[in-house]
Amino acid sequence: MTESAIVDGPVPGLRVLQREVTHWAWSPDGRWLATSDPTDLDGQSVVRVYDFEDGHEALAIRGREALALCWPSSELLLVVRAADLGSRAVLHSVPDGGVLGTVALPGLTRARARISLSATRHPDECASRALITPGRWPGGLRENVRQRSGYVLSLPDLSVAAAMEPDTWTALPRLPHVRPAVATLSPDGELVAVWLGGPFSADMPRKGTGSLWMVPWSGGAPRRVCGVGLGVESVVFTDPSRLLLQSAFELGAVRDRGDLALVDASRGVVLFDSSVGEPDDPAGWLGALATVDVHPDRERAILAGRQLVGAKPTGSLQELDLGSGLTASAAPRVLQGKAALGMGAAYTGDGEGLAVLAGRAPRTALVTLWPGFQEGALPGHPGWSVLLEGKHPRAARLTRSPGEVGVTVSWQVDGKALRRGSLTPVAERLCWITRDALRELA
Repeated sequence: MTESAIVDGPVPGLRVLQREVTHWAWSPDGRWLATSDPTDLDGQSVVRVYDFEDGHEALAIRGREALALCWPSSELLLVVRAADLGSRAVLHSVPDGGVLGTVALPGLTRARARISLSATRHPDECASRALITPGRWPGGLRENVRQRSGYVLSLPDLSVAAAMEPDTWTALPRLPHVRPAVATLSPDGELVAVWLGGPFSADMPRKGTGSLWMVPWSGGAPRRVCGVGLGVESVVFTDPSRLLLQSAFELGAVRDRGDLALVDASRGVVLFDSSVGEPDDPAGWLGALATVDVHPDRERAILAGRQLVGAKPTGSLQELDLGSGLTASAAPRVLQGKAALGMGAAYTGDGEGLAVLAGRAPRTALVTLWPGFQEGALPGHPGWSVLLEGKHPRAARLTRSPGEVGVTVSWQVDGKALRRGSLTPVAERLCWITRDALRELA
């Protein structure tokens, strides 16, 4: 057995992965961690699977550059890799690594891909559908945009159920311009929710409200839900009929804008959309790097980001009521720290607590446990201090994780130069706080 790449951190309950990765994903039961290595000089990348219990590497699969990872079930790992004519999806069994299926995805550009799965009732149950798309379909003049394809796959047999190109798909409106788009799969796996931006204009990126569409991927008439959102980057179902849309403009400065919208798709009603206000009005948004986590009960969400208070950037935390359309449950809380190193929050897996992250100079992030948003930090506990290792660490994030994992802290670092004039994609580092440690405090 290989030496463990996962070690105990300096604070009890903290575990650290001693590798840089480009993608990572926990299995639904929290037993396995899948990661992909940065691409080497031969254009190859190793996908590794670690055992949460002992931290040892259980599986290593070498192949072309990895574009995305996900777990359709706790024993099946879906890997999207670069190929000569687009990409290729491969389904592996875990922990033996056997190939259960492979399918070509022509036209899926060699860039970071996004995978959304249909919902399951149990971690061991396999999702029936997977939607694979580019991270975001960019817009532009048709002659300057390459073919852009997304795919609905059937699982576990791994076959293509439908192919989609948002600028030519007959189910969606066509324009002389290729429109920016973001898509996700409905929980039942029968519909694709697609946000389409307005006609592309490089000098006016915020002009032209987009529209949300619900499209039966197997055929049938698409339904325009409503006009909503500007520059949307992600679309997430909070329940079978409601979708949360998050957008961002630029990603460098504290002043960069981020917006949220909540849509009731069954009624075609926009419950909340912060992008309809004045562009310079900071009300209702927490910057382009804000993070959102939906509570397990699907009734509330925690929003963490950064704002300017006078001339000083600071962190801000806000709990939002999803049932009443993203209304604030109380006044926002200020998070003291170094905003450039990250401000984030995530509910614990059982929903009984709230973990909050705040960057600290020069290279650390402090994670504290709160009984709830109203109560604030747990008294008498200093929290977990995480050293942000790597070259130029930035943008630390906190993610709710399954099983015994607890919450995961990830942060970006500069990739290593491989050859003249090129870099690996921006890499990430990981650590996590175990659920046992969170429970002991709670």
